[in-house]
Amino acid sequence: MTLSNIYFIQLIVALTCLLAQLWVKNKHTTHILFAVFCGSVAMGVMQTLSADLLGAYQYLVGLGACATCNCYWLFVRSYFRGNNAISLQHIALAIGIAVLIMMSKGYLFVTELWHIESNSLSFAKYTLTEITMLLSSAIIVLSIWEAFRGFKQASKTQQKQRVFYLCAIISAVLISKVAKGYFVDTPHIKEAITASITIFMLLVTQTLMFWRFKSEQSNEQIASTHQVKVGCFEHDAFEAKTQVSSEKIHSEEPLDIELSNTLYQLLIEQKQYLQANLKVGDLAKQLDLPEYKISRVLKEGFGARNFNHYINQLRVEHAKQLLSESDKSHWPVLVIGLESGFASVGPFTRAFKLFTGSTPNQYRQQFSFNKAQVA
Repeated sequence: MTLSNIYFIQLIVALTCLLAQLWVKNKHTTHILFAVFCGSVAMGVMQTLSADLLGAYQYLVGLGACATCNCYWLFVRSYFRGNNAISLQHIALAIGIAVLIMMSKGYLFVTELWHIESNSLSFAKYTLTEITMLLSSAIIVLSIWEAFRGFKQASKTQQKQRVFYLCAIISAVLISKVAKGYFVDTPHIKEAITASITIFMLLVTQTLMFWRFKSEQSNEQIASTHQVKVGCFEHDAFEAKTQVSSEKIHSEEPLDIELSNTLYQLLIEQKQYLQANLKVGDLAKQLDLPEYKISRVLKEGFGARNFNHYINQLRVEHAKQLLSESDKSHWPVLVIGLESGFASVGPFTRAFKLFTGSTPNQYRQQFSFNKAQVA
């Protein structure tokens, strides 16, 4: 396969990924950033393919290739951190790198168009190139670091996504560095490898986007009603469904579906609600997030009145399961309460009566009576 064919494949893949982002109806920041990255990659390829035809004007086309590694870094931040991952300082850094790239392209355009040769201009070009390469390398390191950051706090699905991304980008970086050093005397091979790596990362990133989209669909199914409908436990777990209204999803501050899924993992699947004296501050510290974000997701995504009310609701459902099991019929109410996450029998009894209308003992007696009637 010739180098030109590889470039054409790279262009097709970049444009296909770009169209895939435009096809998404409810676009997130990640879709926009990845679309910009794909467009920038496509412009870079078009510059290379049009070099012989356009001459110096190829660099004007190349101005569009100023949002590659810098934009990809913003994408990675948004992908792994969710909402509010990008601030003005991050945008400023990305724009700064873009400006340096555009200045380098502009220098090449001017010098080639008017055949200008100057030691001072050459020094300026060298300085721009070195600064741009230094910042680009730093950005790549930051892009890798984003996947490591918060790895332990991420859900199992998110951890798999991070491992997949890390394996891909670290392999791409290593192969690129080896190729640049080994194929110094054969630049066409080096360029072919670089283009192939770019194609590989485009496909990897698109796979991550599909993976995230699939996960969000799953999350929205988990969040199928505004109110948490807590049912019976099966095999020490229960099914809970919530729904986020379209008004909330499309509001100026959309519900963080990723955080909603993480809270579901921690509270429901890992049963952290069974920890005595659990507070919203404990989850905030564990997830390295402000308390108001967690409270907002619980309120708008899970239909919780407040954190304590929701946790007590989960604990009462767990207690109901314990009270209905025949092999635990000899357990005192105090033990049932402690096993369900309550600190003492008083709060347990009050919470149980609030959600069921009866005390734990009354519930156990009624359940035993109904079971005997059925038998």
